[in-house]
Order: sequence, then structure tokens, then C-alpha cells
Amino acid sequence: MARETINCVVMFADVAGSTAMYENMGDDLARERISRALNTLISISRSHNGHLVKTIGDEILVYFNDVDMAVHAARTIQETMEDDRTPETIGVSIRIGMQYGSAILENDDIFGDTVNVAARIASMAKARQILCTQEIAFLVKSGDLSNNMRPYDRLRIKGRNEPLDVYLFTWEQESDITNMATASSFTNPARYEQSKILTLECEGKPYSLTTDTTSYILGRGKDCELIIKGDLISRYHSKIEHRRGKFIITDQSTNGTFVRTSLGQDIFLRREEFTLFGSGYISLGKKVDPKDKNTIHFLCE
Repeated sequence: MARETINCVVMFADVAGSTAMYENMGDDLARERISRALNTLISISRSHNGHLVKTIGDEILVYFNDVDMAVHAARTIQETMEDDRTPETIGVSIRIGMQYGSAILENDDIFGDTVNVAARIASMAKARQILCTQEIAFLVKSGDLSNNMRPYDRLRIKGRNEPLDVYLFTWEQESDITNMATASSFTNPARYEQSKILTLECEGKPYSLTTDTTSYILGRGKDCELIIKGDLISRYHSKIEHRRGKFIITDQSTNGTFVRTSLGQDIFLRREEFTLFGSGYISLGKKVDPKDKNTIHFLCE
């Protein structure tokens, strides 16, 4: 197989607590149970256009060319393994870690930093968890998936200056989970009328966002919807999405996101979200200066 570099989602999915299974069930039964579970994981991954690289003991290594399909596959794996009516799933819990980025395909194997980070993320996960990095959380397009991403932790990687932001994908039904502030807070979306169009203007160029916006990324990364260069700006600095009739901006950067509202309020976000209303300014990584070329003017209508 020729050497090839691709951008993909790398996923590790492994059986949590396999050592205890061997101790409690005996080698033969545990091996059979784990083997059946891994076959189920492989089947689900392939049905979501995943490419199996290999099995490693009690885990599988798979890559996906589509971010949304990778997250869908991870969710389906957990939902399937939660069903205790078949021998493939009884008593078996899975933990999943994923990373998006560049990887090298060669001789039916996959290599590179993306693979190493995915392995680290998987090692952080607990049984029945799906963890991923900020890249995946910001790049998913489906609102159903994006709304279930929650900031989880930060991971230090040797050789990197900045820690990685790790997200938890909540695949289970959540009861009353909401990040909205109380009704007395100006950040509460309930206080404002529904917005149908959000217009951003940067360096004299207008950009319109509509109600079907699920993941509009601001940052210096080449695959961002609005690319803004600057020393203090992260690759995937902030995300804007339309949710519950409001346009929500979420910061996931190192230096934070600054918002100035039409009411004169100056808001600093650090891995937090804020409901945009009326008009105002957004600045990535530094305080709002309306004269700065990188300052974004916004208008909700």
C-alpha cells in the first residue's frame, strides 16, 4: 500500500475493565465475550463508513473520513452495548476516544500525532464515555450532535505549548441539563426575542448566518468559516450556533473571546457561552477595539 496522508477522525474503542472480566469469568469465556463485543464494534463502525485499521487486544482502531459519521458511530456503539439482551453486550462496557487531524496511511496501518492523541483521549475515558478533542466538537455539522458536546477537561501533550481541550459527547438522554443562566441574567436566551439572521462584518465584508447554522467557526484555522489571523487567536477560537431561536457564541480558546453589546456591556468568555442579541462587537483573544481590523461587528435580526 502506497504512503498517503489524509485528514480523518481516528477512533479508539476498547472494552473497559477487561482484566476484571478475565479474573471473574475465566480466560475462555472472557475472551469469547470480548471477541463478540469487538465484532459488534467493527460492524457498527463499518456501517458508518468507518475503516478498520486493526484490533489491539481488547480495542479497535478505526478511522473515518467524515466527522459527523464518526460521532454517530460512537453513539451507536454505546447505545448498542447498553442493550443487555444479547451475548455480545451483556456485562461489556466500552470507552471511546477520538481526534481529528492529519494521519499517514501506509501498509494497512495508520500513524501520526492524530493517532497518538486519540489514544491518549481514549485512555482518559471511563466506561460508557465518548471523549473527543475540540476539533471534533467544533467541526460537527449536525445540531443533534453539536448540542450534546460538553467541555470535559484539558490534556497536556508532550511537545505542545498549549493543552488540548477535551469534550464529552453525552449520548444518553439528559434530564434537565442546560447551560442557560438564571432568568435574571442578561446571558439568558429567554430574555430576548428569537433571532432569524445574524450578520457578521469583518474588514468590511458581511457574513450572514441563518437559523440552520449549527457550527460556524471563528479562528485562524484554514477550515474555519470566518478566518481571522492574529497572534492571540486560536485555530478554532469560537463557535456560533443557532439554538432555541437564539444565536449562541461559545469560546474554546486559550486567550478568550470578548463581546461588547449595544447596551455597553463588556463580556469576557473563557470556555463559556453567551447569547448574542441586538448589535455589538466580538473580538478574539483581546479586548474589543472597534477600530481594530480583526474586530467583528454583529447584528441580530
